[in-house]
Amino acid sequence: MTSTAALATAVAVLRDVPRSVSACRSASDASVMEWLRLAGEARKIADAHLALAAGEMQRRSDPSLGGAGLARREGARTPQELVKSATGATGRDAVVALRVGRLSQTDGDVLGGAVADGSVSVQEAEAIRAGLDGAAAPPELLNQATELLCEEAGSLDPDRLLKRAREVRDELDEAGIASREAVLRGRRSLRRLDLRDGMKRLIWDYDPLTAGVVDEIYDRATSPRRGGPRFVDSDAVAQAEALERDERTTEQIASDAFTELLRQAASVPSDVLLGTGMPAVRVLVHATDLIAGTGHGVIEGSNEVLSIGTVQALACSQGTQTALIDSLGDVLDLGREQRLYSRHQRVALAIRDGGCIWKGCERPPSWCEAHHIDHYVRDQGRTDLERGVLLCKHHHLKLHNEGWQISRRDGRYWLYPPPDRGGAPQLLVTKSRAMREHVARHQPPKGALPASTEHPASKISR
Repeated sequence: MTSTAALATAVAVLRDVPRSVSACRSASDASVMEWLRLAGEARKIADAHLALAAGEMQRRSDPSLGGAGLARREGARTPQELVKSATGATGRDAVVALRVGRLSQTDGDVLGGAVADGSVSVQEAEAIRAGLDGAAAPPELLNQATELLCEEAGSLDPDRLLKRAREVRDELDEAGIASREAVLRGRRSLRRLDLRDGMKRLIWDYDPLTAGVVDEIYDRATSPRRGGPRFVDSDAVAQAEALERDERTTEQIASDAFTELLRQAASVPSDVLLGTGMPAVRVLVHATDLIAGTGHGVIEGSNEVLSIGTVQALACSQGTQTALIDSLGDVLDLGREQRLYSRHQRVALAIRDGGCIWKGCERPPSWCEAHHIDHYVRDQGRTDLERGVLLCKHHHLKLHNEGWQISRRDGRYWLYPPPDRGGAPQLLVTKSRAMREHVARHQPPKGALPASTEHPASKISR
């Protein structure tokens, strides 16, 4: 049976599968989840066939063929137009299918082969391709990186896989961080449009370093309306509750806050913008790298990298704060000899956890609350750093209300499901790229004696 005949048979079978709201409503939770998984698997297979056919069609539509090319003979101006008209795909999906399909046409291409054999979806392949794009590294290293990312694709959705691929790219081509940073900064822009009804519109594209300031201000203004952290200070609680009762939409609140910020510069009233003072861009960098002018820094929260030159410029203009970190990634001290106070502990937890430590959650540190893994009253839980983790409000409430537990074992944190659910505990991994890199650089080589538990301090440029 030919591929097209087999595919036609499969489509006919799939078309006969019942698709009704009543069938969904009557299914158990387990059945709905299995339905969702199988539908995703079917889409993954279908997308692979689409990319493979699109790649071959594009090969037969090479511009050198002129009017004899397949796309032109079918009445389409470009291969992209033919994919759109033949499949009903959007322009973006057509471009991705053609791009990934082109990889499958290259003999020995790791990514194209993974798509063809079904181990990697088209969306995952595009994430890997885009994430590694621009890396100046030998072909053999790029192939190894691609193979690694293909193995990790099964446990990461395409958005997280893209971030992971960018991390790998920066490890392969650390020297290129400065140029990539310059490209992003060069794309920054703020445009004003005059709409016909009298409204105005700003379109603002800003780079990761600028985002460290802008995003914090936006979060301050809107986080209570978007599930941000709870507050223990009575004034902050009152402000948060007032915003939750405010009749304005979240978008209107943000607009008014930025308007007031522009009007009064840095002196924004606390009833308009939660918190006061100049926003700080916290960049994590190893002390030896900062001194030697090597390596790179990582912006806290977003995990975007900055060249060491940019980090040194930030340190020069804004100063540094020293954090002593052991080989397991625990913050031992934050530039003070006495016991750490709450504000300093929160900074230390942000450095270590990089955001909500719950698996799969992407909330940054500014959206998180400090959770005692030992119940504060029942277990007389201490406020030591090793007995606390960062959790966003949603997962903090979920943990307390549904019976989840977090424990620390051998320097790692584990999430245990409620007793009535069963299941194995899950290892909780820091979301901080800087911390993962710190721990990795201090892992002893195989067969070597364990390293000391204390290492040169990392620096925080803020």
